[in-house]
Amino acid sequence: MYPKPPTLLDGKGVTDDPAGETYWKVAGGIRMSGMPGFQQMLSSTEMWQVSILLAHADSLPQKVQGSLSQIGSDTNVAAQ
Repeated sequence: MYPKPPTLLDGKGVTDDPAGETYWKVAGGIRMSGMPGFQQMLSSTEMWQVSILLAHADSLPQKVQGSLSQIGSDTNVAAQ
């Protein structure tokens, strides 16, 4: 994929964005990035849950961060 998607939990990224901005990106997607919008698949509550999780991803316990990183790198999970 070009451009390569950023890793969520490493370096500067979505954890620096306000949850409202992330919600907007989750709902509508990001043009030219390969990230689709999820407003047809997730409820408004679920999109807020994702947005708040991402806003606080850098302060999650290490075990949870490890699990999220593993899911993000598992191509079998991403393909489902």
